[in-house]
Amino acid sequence: MTLMEDLLLKGYIDENLEENVENATADYLMRLFIYCAKADEKISQKERDYILDYFESFDMNSSEEIWLFAQYDYGRFHNYNKEIIISLKNSIGRLLDKKNLDFKILSHLITLCLIDNEALNDSQSEIISDFINVFSLDANSCDQIYDKVLKEKKKKIKDDESTDDLDECYKILGLSKNSTKEDLKKQYAYLTKSYHPDKYNKEEMPAEVRKELEDTYKKINLAYDRLRDIF
Repeated sequence: MTLMEDLLLKGYIDENLEENVENATADYLMRLFIYCAKADEKISQKERDYILDYFESFDMNSSEEIWLFAQYDYGRFHNYNKEIIISLKNSIGRLLDKKNLDFKILSHLITLCLIDNEALNDSQSEIISDFINVFSLDANSCDQIYDKVLKEKKKKIKDDESTDDLDECYKILGLSKNSTKEDLKKQYAYLTKSYHPDKYNKEEMPAEVRKELEDTYKKINLAYDRLRDIF
């Protein structure tokens, strides 16, 4: 690695940010994303992945990528200052085609802030508030964006829980995800016959064993009902 690249990665060189307007926009964005992510004292792996996925959509050559990641480190080792949002606004203002970029950025910022949190903390609220004020965004539209992000987050959590639930159902019934409806019926018939209460409801059987078998029988029926709904 050359000295110049080393300096770039450490974020020591940044006097030429305005040289290319489009790249400057990405640079300011990267810093702002990092400030939001570390506002709860750390940048989690989920937050880092979200940031990288977003910036991978930018069409950059290797030199520009190196420069952009200098801004990643710059954001990590410097404190938030409202001036970064002002610089971002000025940079976006010179773009020919903005395409509601300000609202799109706000949506990404809020999403990033809420990855590991149920609500914005004080530091994140300050950044989001500054962004809204600097860009003079309509309050109602911003509230709608916030509500939409929250709704999408809750849906994702529910979908993830549903996926985990289905995986457990397949496991309980001893089926694979490639199983057919007929496989489901056959396996259910076999298991319910094997674990039917009539087979183990005997006085000589220890109570704890009977209880465990009863619980298994219930799980089999619940798993069957859950999978039957999706076949």
